[in-house]
Amino acid sequence: MEVVRLAHITFNRIGSASGGGGFRSQRQVKFSAEMTEADQSTLRQLVIAIAEANGEAAGALENLNYERSYAGKFVFNIQGSNTFYSTAYAECHIIHALKANGCYFKLEAIDDRDITPFAFSEKAN
Repeated sequence: MEVVRLAHITFNRIGSASGGGGFRSQRQVKFSAEMTEADQSTLRQLVIAIAEANGEAAGALENLNYERSYAGKFVFNIQGSNTFYSTAYAECHIIHALKANGCYFKLEAIDDRDITPFAFSEKAN
């Protein structure tokens, strides 16, 4: 077992940066990948790599930009030369997970701000 960092990435319009007009049918697809670093630059590289491996033309995401986000999200966006998209290109969440036998289990910090710890030791009967 090990603790890993996972990037959950939702692509809202994969393929749209390659041109061909903004009226093509867009599909939402989701990917997950382990990351050793969770900085904006590394995440951007991951988004581009996944997109290009799934139909986006090489180099089409050269102008992919990070946009301000909320609730711990990383949002990356790119607009077409003649098209304005109302949805972001990709939205990413970084989570910590326990990896065991190829399965991931979400780790979540316990909010203990209002809790006083108490150490208890059971006595043998």
